[in-house]
Amino acid sequence: MMNPTMIDTITRLFADRKLSRRQSFSAVAQDATPVAPDAEHGPEMLFVQSFQSGSIVPSDDVAGRYTVTLDHGLGETIYFSDRPERIVGSTPAAAFLDGLGFSDDNPPNAAILTHNQEGESTLAVVELFDPVYDAATNSVTYDLQILDHWQDASDLGFAETPVGLDAIGDTFGTAHLFIDDCSTSTIMCLDRKTLKHVAGLIGDDAHDGWCYSWGQAKCLPCQPWLDANLDTIQDYWDQQCNEMYPACKNNCFADGATND
Repeated sequence: MMNPTMIDTITRLFADRKLSRRQSFSAVAQDATPVAPDAEHGPEMLFVQSFQSGSIVPSDDVAGRYTVTLDHGLGETIYFSDRPERIVGSTPAAAFLDGLGFSDDNPPNAAILTHNQEGESTLAVVELFDPVYDAATNSVTYDLQILDHWQDASDLGFAETPVGLDAIGDTFGTAHLFIDDCSTSTIMCLDRKTLKHVAGLIGDDAHDGWCYSWGQAKCLPCQPWLDANLDTIQDYWDQQCNEMYPACKNNCFADGATND
């Protein structure tokens, strides 16, 4: 069984927004001091996907990568955070996979926990690539590889020692993915004056535009705006956005209108 503190450890592990996912993991592993989330940039999210069974095979294309097929999931991805504000909810699996962003330069990190028929569990710390979702069976296929420096992180709160992907076995029973969010990414917003995408943080006055929110599964302003119905300022500074979400280029406009 996974130690509950492991979830918190994973959440804090990638909290430094100034580093890439790989760099953040390496830095934390070296000094064994998890980085606390920065309240200014909103909550750190953890995403959970669960499946009834799965299989894994080595990739034919990239050395060190494997292809894992996770079958019969819930069709939803659970997300939660505990600081600086407690948030919990779920989003359709397809919307989550479309929104998170799976770049080879900065792929999402995850812990994959699998169980065999004897009830024994294995844990691997990985990077995720190229998800393919089958809505008919609620199954997902990922390419994955062991995260660099995971061997150095044995004292960061894991209840069991992470293994290599070849130790999981060709097939397995129930499986759970604990995926970190996009918080280490550079946010790309559509500048309302130039109509060009620029790098900036939510709340940065110089970059008042749009970016993609996984929570709302749509484009949202990088700055607060006046809600016509509630006549109040709706603050989305705490929404986590992707490094770049291409749909925002076409579906979000400077005047606030959307066609989604």
